[in-house]
Parts: sequence; structure tokens; C-alpha cells
Amino acid sequence: MSDRLRIERKIADLRARVARVRELLPATLDAFLDQRTQAEALILNLFLALQCASDLALHTVAERGLAVPGDARSAFDALARAGILEPRLARELAASVGLRNRIAHEYGLLDLRLVYEAARDDLGDLERLAAAIVAPLP
Repeated sequence: MSDRLRIERKIADLRARVARVRELLPATLDAFLDQRTQAEALILNLFLALQCASDLALHTVAERGLAVPGDARSAFDALARAGILEPRLARELAASVGLRNRIAHEYGLLDLRLVYEAARDDLGDLERLAAAIVAPLP
């Protein structure tokens, strides 16, 4: 599979995951905390969206020859240096790697309020990433 096709598929997957998180997001934190199965489905889709964003950044940096990033955080930085992402957005996306890691490695200790706030407030950053990557594709 070509790098371009891989990037296009990642963009589609990212957008689908973001849409699913929005579908699952209840109106209030209390409802989120009370609906365990729905909350777990949301957390899974949020995790997958964050992982997809990281993969998308790494693939884009490699495909465009921008750098050799060691991790997703440095890939977001490389995209900002190349003018593909605004620096503020790159910082926000780099910070989202921390949430992805907390979901992956500390599920039992996961702060559900933090997850709810991220799902409520930060999905737009993921959508802006997808739009920024798509914009330069011929």
C-alpha cells in the first residue's frame, strides 16, 4: 500500500472515530460516569482516534521527508515546523499523546473527568489535523 493511500485511510479512520466519540458523548459528566458501558465504548473510540492521529502524523512526516521523528510528539512538532500545522495545534496534539498513553497503560487509574473533558472539548483538534493533512494532498 502506498504512503498516500495509507494516509488517506488514516484520515478516514480518524474522522470515523471522532464521529463515533461524538455519538457516544452524553450531555453531562454525571451521565458519562453513570453509563459505564457507553463510557467504555467512548474511551475505546477516543483511544483509537488519538492513536490514529499519532499514526497519521508519523506517516505524513515520513511520506513528505520532513524529519525522522522518534515519536508522535516530535512528528507533530515537525508538522508545525513545516507549516502544515499551527504551532498551538501541534502543542495540543502532542499533549493528546499523554492522554492516549494514560488510557493505554493506566486504565484502572484513569481520570474519567479528564476523558470526558477531552471528548467534549478537544475533538476539533483531531478534525483540524485531518483537514491540515488533506489540504496539501493533490
